[in-house]
Amino acid sequence: MRRWSFRLRLALLAAALSGTVLAAFGSYAWWVVRDAKIGDIDAALLASAARESVHFRTPDDWARFADGILPGSLGIREPAHVLLLVEDGYGDVVYESPNWPAGIESSRLPWPKARFPLAPPDLPGPPPLIAPAVTAYQTVAAGARWRFGLAASPASRVAVAVNMDELSLAMDRVRNGFLLAAPAALAFLAWGAWFLSRRALKPVRDLGQAIRGISAQRLDQRLEPIADRDFAVLADGVNDMLQRLQRSFTQASRFSADASHELRTPLTVLQGHVERAMAEVEAGSSLQSTLGTILDETRRLSAISRKLLLLSQADAGRLRLQLLPFDLSQAIEELVEDTRMMAPSLDISAEVPPGVSIRADADLMRQLLANLASNAVKYNVDNGWIRISLQSPKGRVLLVVANAARGIPPALGDRIFERFYRTDDARNRDIDGVGLGLSLAREIARAHGGDLVLLPATPGEVSFQLDLPC
Repeated sequence: MRRWSFRLRLALLAAALSGTVLAAFGSYAWWVVRDAKIGDIDAALLASAARESVHFRTPDDWARFADGILPGSLGIREPAHVLLLVEDGYGDVVYESPNWPAGIESSRLPWPKARFPLAPPDLPGPPPLIAPAVTAYQTVAAGARWRFGLAASPASRVAVAVNMDELSLAMDRVRNGFLLAAPAALAFLAWGAWFLSRRALKPVRDLGQAIRGISAQRLDQRLEPIADRDFAVLADGVNDMLQRLQRSFTQASRFSADASHELRTPLTVLQGHVERAMAEVEAGSSLQSTLGTILDETRRLSAISRKLLLLSQADAGRLRLQLLPFDLSQAIEELVEDTRMMAPSLDISAEVPPGVSIRADADLMRQLLANLASNAVKYNVDNGWIRISLQSPKGRVLLVVANAARGIPPALGDRIFERFYRTDDARNRDIDGVGLGLSLAREIARAHGGDLVLLPATPGEVSFQLDLPC
């Protein structure tokens, strides 16, 4: 399963976090604004009710006041959204708005108790003014929410109310505007996080490019210091790792090369003694058979040491190539003839156009071709076939060697190029080899600027493609 890129995940996380913060802030701001507006409405209602509770008007005057002055003083555009109720000191209704809801009874309103002087004033003049008692109240009637301001004085009681649906509509507009603006804001934040993350991750990209430029032959390279302290630790760690790898790789390559080089002389001497001993013993004797087995194993060890020496040189980047014009077509035709002699029971065919030439080391290129042909013979089936085709597209040379086989599982496609690796079938069968041929062939191909790969093939077939510069 392919995971999303780090930049995309960072942008999405930033958008999610910002969305959570915006949602929390928007909800809190909506609640604060709504609470503040209700507070303003309550203050206006109580002030209006307290002010009008000390006024004396006729019913007609109250009607004109309720239709014109009162809605404007409360900031209400529709007079139908305002209620006014005036009662005298005896509880008789002086004025009641025509749109007064039937479900709201005056006697059920939580009227405050009017304040009276504690004692008659001793000083001459009018009695002292007593502030009306006020209270706020909200109720629902006929499907509408009404907010009341109630005031009571010794002379009268006044109830002023406004329809809260207008406030709800205003708050809904605020909420809808926020909901419409939030996606655009989140998209902008995600784009900003995507853009800024690209700049923030530039040291990581530069570090990745520098690491990709380091190969087994260039382990002596080191990464440039990074000014960013957060990534400088990573660069220093990579440099330390490269130093350790270089030391271990150099030791391993030197050991492999030294061991292969030191084994060549004693193996050559041993091979010469065994060949001389075989010539001196009686033909067909058991001793000659034993010496023949020893000679085969000695030659096998010599071949392994030569391959190990070449692989160690390739690992260390010291594989010497004598690049000269090389007639690849002729070399393949000779290889086909040798393969037919080596495996007469196989059906071998080749499509090789004449005159295909490359610049290559002749000895190493012939060894590469011999390894491919040898594998095609060793891992074939009874009375099988081998197909060899050569093509020369623009600037490249493509050689495909296919053979009948039991097939290679896809999971093992990359492992067959590992050194000393052999499939289970190869281990169980009596097949000569140690698992170095394909690895060495690929190293030779890469040393020539090309590559050797396993092609996806149909069941019962194995195909290798050699890609070289023309």
